[in-house]
Amino acid sequence: MNPKGNVKAITLVVDDEQIVQESVRRILEEKGFKVDTASRVDQALDLMKKTTYDLILTDLMMPDQNGMELVEAVARDYPDTGVIMFTGYPSIDSAVDSIKLGALDYLPKPFSPDQLVDVTERALNKVITLRKDQEAQQVYEEAEKALRSSLDLKKILDLVCSASKDLLKVKGASVLVRQKDGPFFDLAASCGLSDNYVTKGALDATRSISEVQALGKSFFVDEASFKDKLQYPDAARQEGIASILSVPLSLKGAIIGCLRIYSSDNRVYNDKEMDLITKFSKQSALAVENAILYETMRKDIEGLQKYMS
Repeated sequence: MNPKGNVKAITLVVDDEQIVQESVRRILEEKGFKVDTASRVDQALDLMKKTTYDLILTDLMMPDQNGMELVEAVARDYPDTGVIMFTGYPSIDSAVDSIKLGALDYLPKPFSPDQLVDVTERALNKVITLRKDQEAQQVYEEAEKALRSSLDLKKILDLVCSASKDLLKVKGASVLVRQKDGPFFDLAASCGLSDNYVTKGALDATRSISEVQALGKSFFVDEASFKDKLQYPDAARQEGIASILSVPLSLKGAIIGCLRIYSSDNRVYNDKEMDLITKFSKQSALAVENAILYETMRKDIEGLQKYMS
């Protein structure tokens, strides 16, 4: 455990040499990892049925079964668990083959404590990123399905906000809808934001999201740029907002609104996150259009029924 008593990750070390098991355990536990050990592949597989591991560190050459079989089993049955292969220098080719089967990295024997920690930390970061991507993809698919299943405009707008917040794990989100006349945008829905903040007034696009309106592209503003780029910089700071990402909602080339993502830190969005939120904004715009068309059609039918009755 680390000084705060938190476990950084749960790992399983698989090696038939007791001295390797104990030395790896000692090194990793000093860095905050929880470490279990096993001497055989079948023993490791039994442990994995009872415990969810973040990382498996396994030797390549062991009696009865080798580490390659463990790599294949993990890739097949535990795809969000990372594997590091220990290997002797003559077996580097096999280690490379293990990566092709799904291992994240390999570590030639003998290795130093620093080398072990470096490779393990790097593999853990890959696992964390993979799990975040998988979780975000699941949130996206569920939200997209919900968007397609509703024609209620308010529900759709609320869903866009809540799903965006969950998708990027941020403080809050809002949907701004462009007024018919002038450069102003009105708040249509929000989540994670206080009433004081969301009722501060209409947004003048020329003062706050001019890049989104003029270029039709996403635009990021950090706290250092609030004074120059935001219409209400003081309100944003008081709300605990450190950065804002504005994503256009467009249909047939026309900007109909803006999806705004609010973070309590100076958040940096990677390419996968940007691709996902951009794709979601397009789906959201289509869902809004369908809901508006449905509402217009419903009112037309009701008017016709009144006329005919």
